[in-house]
Amino acid sequence: MQNRQNGSNSGSSFDSFFNSNPSHSMGSASSGNQSASSANWNTEAASSIDTKDLSILQDEMYSEALLFKKCTVYAGYFNDPALRRMAENAAEHHRRHFDTLHGYLNGNN
Repeated sequence: MQNRQNGSNSGSSFDSFFNSNPSHSMGSASSGNQSASSANWNTEAASSIDTKDLSILQDEMYSEALLFKKCTVYAGYFNDPALRRMAENAAEHHRRHFDTLHGYLNGNN
């Protein structure tokens, strides 16, 4: 896998998100019945967000993390510099979305 640009340490956020989210698998859809206590979330942020909204945010974070990982892997497959750059830009786009959602849940926005 390629190194992330800009010296970002968000890889640990992605990894911890996937590790704290065992109910999701690569190809499965969310059931929508997941409770807020099933994931390792910041309880202060969770207390001001209802369970349904928290579940939606969790699903969106999972999608953004997965898209980031896929784009990063695909960037490593391309030999054409233009295609590699396109995949890297897409990965960075999804990383920023994940970081925005993560910051919102942690009250850093």
